[in-house]
Amino acid sequence: MIGLTGGIACGKSTVLEIFAKNGWKAISTDQLAGEILASDKQVASLLTERWGPSVFEERGIVDKKQIAEIVFNRPRERSWLESILHPLVRAAWQTKIEKSENSLFVVEIPLLFENDLQSHFAHVISLFASREVQVARLLDRGLGFEQAEGRIDAQLPTDKKAELADSILLGSGSPEFLERQVLYFLKSFTSKPKPQ
Repeated sequence: MIGLTGGIACGKSTVLEIFAKNGWKAISTDQLAGEILASDKQVASLLTERWGPSVFEERGIVDKKQIAEIVFNRPRERSWLESILHPLVRAAWQTKIEKSENSLFVVEIPLLFENDLQSHFAHVISLFASREVQVARLLDRGLGFEQAEGRIDAQLPTDKKAELADSILLGSGSPEFLERQVLYFLKSFTSKPKPQ
């Protein structure tokens, strides 16, 4: 089982798609967190209690932009939300693995090192891109400069994640370049002899 991490806007989602195209069961913890926020009534109740009804859209759907504004500007609020979501997300991806017949898993966890989860994985890959590239991509996604900086600063720096990982992929180039790196990794990883 592989853990996939890296900084925001470094290409993790693209790498996850490439793994999936090559027969791996690919799990995104961001997607799982989104599903929990959208469907878990107990979580919705806690959010209302803490932040009021303004974090929900008219149809009762969680307003992710509104929540992002709160948590990326107030570290204490981010810690509170993570303390609720992270255990639920971890249980969700572990259940998916237990129920799947696939033997090849890759789990994308942006805060893998921050939450000390590396022991769950046989191998950890980290995506690396320079801060300039991260900021430029976040601006392209519609964030303001200060928002982009805040989101990058909410995680370990990409060079620190790279130091802690077993393998590093460079996420600052084209999707094609990223795909070549993943395919090279898969070729060498799956051809390694299995430990006795």
